Amino acid sequence: MTPKSPNPYAAPKASFKDGVVTNRCWRDGKLLVASRREVLPPRCVKCNKPAVMDKPRSFSWHHPGWYVLIPVLVYIMASMFVRKRATLVIGLCEEHRRKRRNVSLAAYGLFALGIVALFKAVNHVDPRLGWLASLLMGGAMLLAIAGQHTLRVASITQHEIHLKGCGPAFLDSLPNAQPAAPSRRPRSMP
Repeated sequence: MTPKSPNPYAAPKASFKDGVVTNRCWRDGKLLVASRREVLPPRCVKCNKPAVMDKPRSFSWHHPGWYVLIPVLVYIMASMFVRKRATLVIGLCEEHRRKRRNVSLAAYGLFALGIVALFKAVNHVDPRLGWLASLLMGGAMLLAIAGQHTLRVASITQHEIHLKGCGPAFLDSLPNAQPAAPSRRPRSMP
C-alpha cells in the first residue's frame, strides 16, 4: 500500500511491496500495459522475485496488415516507416537472466558448429555436411531470436505499449485495467 502523506498536494509515491501503485503500469487480462517510456517495477517479469533492472530496451511494432506486402523489399521499406516504438526498462531475476544467457550461448555454439560443418563440407565436397551446416546455422538463428524475446509486443498505441509474456505472479501484483475515461462533449443547443 502507498503510505499516506501529510501533504495532500505531494506527488504520489509508488510502493512495490503489495503491488504496483502507479498510473503508468497495469494489467489488462494477460497483457501488461505501460506508457511508451516506462521503468517497470524492480521485480522479475516472469516470476515476480526481486530483480536486477536491465538497461532500457526498445520495442517496435506495426500493424499485421502490412504483412500483405508480399515483395520482401517493399515490406521492409514500408515497415521502417509505419512501425511504432516504445522503450522500457524491465527486470529479470538471476534465474531467468541465467536461462536467457544460456540460450544465447547455446545459439552461438550451434552457429559455430555450423561454420565448422560448412568448412568441412567445402573441403570434402560433401553435400550432407552442407545441409547439416545450414540446419545448424538456421537453428542457431531461431534459437537466438526466441531466446532474446523476454516479452512480446501485442500492440503499441500513441501513449501505451501492450506486452505479452509476463508471468502470472507479476501480472497479479499489478492493478487491473484502467477504465476508459468517458468522453464529455458539450451538447449543442438546438
